[in-house]
Amino acid sequence: MTKESNTYLSVVVPVYQSDNSLEALITRLRLVLAGISTEVELILVDDHSSDRSWELICAAAETFPDVSGIRLSRNFGQHHAIAAGLDAARGKWTVVMDADLQDLPEEIPHLLSKARHGYDVVMARRTNRKDEHWKIAFSAIFYRFFRYMTGTRLDPAVGNFGIYHRKVIRAISEMREAIRYFPAQVQWVGFRQGYYNVAHGKSAVLQSGYGFRSRFHLGLNALLAYSDKPLRLTIKLGFFIASIGFIFALVTLIRYFSGLIVIPGYASLIVSLWVLSGLVLMTMGMVGLYVGKTFEGVKNRPLYIIDQKT
Repeated sequence: MTKESNTYLSVVVPVYQSDNSLEALITRLRLVLAGISTEVELILVDDHSSDRSWELICAAAETFPDVSGIRLSRNFGQHHAIAAGLDAARGKWTVVMDADLQDLPEEIPHLLSKARHGYDVVMARRTNRKDEHWKIAFSAIFYRFFRYMTGTRLDPAVGNFGIYHRKVIRAISEMREAIRYFPAQVQWVGFRQGYYNVAHGKSAVLQSGYGFRSRFHLGLNALLAYSDKPLRLTIKLGFFIASIGFIFALVTLIRYFSGLIVIPGYASLIVSLWVLSGLVLMTMGMVGLYVGKTFEGVKNRPLYIIDQKT
């Protein structure tokens, strides 16, 4: 976080392949922000888009003094781009929103109004979502599974869109772990949190940067970063399979000594091959995932690298 300033409201927008929506987004945001305060800033973080997004950001920054841009050296991911924007934000309040116009700029005054009633965080709960059905279903399944595995209650209708007090942003910026998942970080830091129902717009981006594969990897990383329950479940599963293996081995030995099994080596092969091999491979794979994430963390690499600033 930078030093505190007189800036009242910062808006952080991660941008990726959003040249179709940027001009409309900037226009609508500046119109909304002008009605809130003169001490505002709009921070657009380009996650190394290959379209005209950075050119549009630079053009806006040259025209409007309250617009600034950050371009990352490569595609680090949406939540790392958010981290870059939060590190640069100077406002007493900070809004985080997406660039595809599904998060409506016109809802910002409502979020701010509720925050003034004593909340440190007001998260936007999307109503009548305009996403594809598979995305809505995937979110519902993931958040239910995430709640079970981590004990963290996340609302499937809530994304990154929300308004956050300076002390909340400062606490999140101090979390420098390599695996970033902004909604879970907001829940973890605590403070007084509220929700506000907002309308959900239709995406202006022709092709989302978040396909099923990207969402799956994001969900897996978030799960590994915020819970060790998969390891504990592996222990329980191992005990369960070992118990079944013991019973099966006992039954097999009884059949062997009763003369019902005449094939030499059948009992030992079945018990060892089907039970132990599968169990060992599964356990090694689970532990390997955690070791891999730990390896990424101990490198202590920066969360992002800035290529250019406007």
